[in-house]
Amino acid sequence: MAAKNCQQCKQQFEITAEDTEFLTMLKVPEPTFCPQCRLLRRFIWRSERTLFKRPCGLCKQEKILMYSPDSPHSVFCYPCWWSESWDAKTYARDYDFTRPFFEQFKELLLAVPRPGIIKQGQSINSEYTNRVTDMKNCYLVFATTGAENSRYSTWIMSSKECLDCFGTQKSERCYECIDCSQCYSVAFSQESNNCSDSWFLLNCMNVQNSFGCVNLKNKQYCIWNEQYTKEEYEKKIAELNIHSARSVELLRKKFDEFKRQFIVPALVVRQGMRVSGNWIDHCQDVSRSFTCRNVQNVRYGLSLFDAKDSMDFNHWGATAERMYEVQNCGRQIANLKFANECWEQVIDCEYVMNCHGSKDLFGCVGMKKSQYCILNKQYTKEEYETMVGKIKMQMDTTPYIDKRGLVYKYGEFFPSDLSPFVYNETMGHDFFPLSKEDAIVAGYGWRDEPQRNYKITMQPDELPDSAADAGDEVTKAIISCAHNGCMHQCTTAFRILPEDLTLYKLASLPLPRLCPNCRHYERIAKRNPLTLWPRSCQCPGAATHQHGETQCQNQFETSYAPDRPEKVYCIECYQQEVA
Repeated sequence: MAAKNCQQCKQQFEITAEDTEFLTMLKVPEPTFCPQCRLLRRFIWRSERTLFKRPCGLCKQEKILMYSPDSPHSVFCYPCWWSESWDAKTYARDYDFTRPFFEQFKELLLAVPRPGIIKQGQSINSEYTNRVTDMKNCYLVFATTGAENSRYSTWIMSSKECLDCFGTQKSERCYECIDCSQCYSVAFSQESNNCSDSWFLLNCMNVQNSFGCVNLKNKQYCIWNEQYTKEEYEKKIAELNIHSARSVELLRKKFDEFKRQFIVPALVVRQGMRVSGNWIDHCQDVSRSFTCRNVQNVRYGLSLFDAKDSMDFNHWGATAERMYEVQNCGRQIANLKFANECWEQVIDCEYVMNCHGSKDLFGCVGMKKSQYCILNKQYTKEEYETMVGKIKMQMDTTPYIDKRGLVYKYGEFFPSDLSPFVYNETMGHDFFPLSKEDAIVAGYGWRDEPQRNYKITMQPDELPDSAADAGDEVTKAIISCAHNGCMHQCTTAFRILPEDLTLYKLASLPLPRLCPNCRHYERIAKRNPLTLWPRSCQCPGAATHQHGETQCQNQFETSYAPDRPEKVYCIECYQQEVA
């Protein structure tokens, strides 16, 4: 195990023996950025939820795209980018060994048309979505595969009729659920699995018809963790008046206080062997990773499914292996290094972006069904292999140095200052928020919120207290966001569309008082951070535990910081307590 100082944050980090083994296998040098700075650097290349209306660079029709109208990049809409009307090889250029690689890559990146929206498979009536696969009747849903009739959500895989959810998998008719799986008709809940017809759950499993419960398993008709008969439960629920916005707000605050008295697990894991991180589902040998499902032998992973043998890989997978410093890539891909937005059998490529169905590419953008290309120029197999070796050596002797003085040799992901997005449009701002001033000092771009001249016709406190009382006039109102402007891309006003109202009424839910962006950031704030701290189990001892009446000695890494008030138990003690 070796210790290094991160180029960016200057903090010390470790290169473990397992890291070294993986890096040696892929023939790449050790990173000079710590894991968190490496993740942030990739995040700065991922705009997910920020959409603009702008004309396509080819068909000239106005479309919903993720690049602002003032972006210097050439941007095509989805059908035009995939059409045969243009060829990325027409932008080919010779490699100049007197200039840094990333300078030349930036010029290619600006010249080759970018896909203005990222979608795969069939997309039916889902224009306002991005980074999605196989969507139907969805609106403002992002980073999702296989959703239907859902709205205002992120990472809701294989889900239907979900509203305002984050990380909800294989679920239906869920509202304001975070990191839940296989749930039906559940609202205001977090980290719960196989639950139905319930509100305000935390760390529950196989719970039905319950309200305000924490750490319960295989229970029914419970309120505030107390057992009731079916008749008693229904009477109590009626008294709570859960369809009223005013009542729900009071109940939300009560639940926030109530849940603090309960122990929490060091990590949320559903069937895992030798795992660390959080929100792990059916994984094995996964280290310091978050939101992973069916993942094996992965280090520093995030938001992955069906992936293996990878390091520093985030967002997607879908049969992916041997990835390093890769994001937004998936669907039968292998042996990619330093890649972004590539899918469909992309193999043995380095420093590639928006490439598909290709192999043996280096420093290419927008290539389809190609092989042995460098900066989009075609070479023979022998020429390609010789050139790639020389370029890697030249990247070390003539590195790219950004405006902050960070040095980029071979083995580093794309420099942040090449990103086509400003900081507050990216996932960097979602998970590592900065003020405008701090972002500019750090060398990132920033987009000020545009002047909006909405004619507000309804204040949030004027909304009906229950969705059942809302008429069609609500769908015509311009409603002021209760935050009325904040650092979370608050739009200051929003609408409740007819499709929204239908779902709110179907679930007997109160109408929202915040704009979709503010609701999104409030969900993120409820999740633990993408950071781990070393801690010891706080179980004081119990006769039924393996360690008996003495303090548990188990140590672990957890996303609960040491100064958090929760009592954090190791997985073994937690499971014995809540079984």
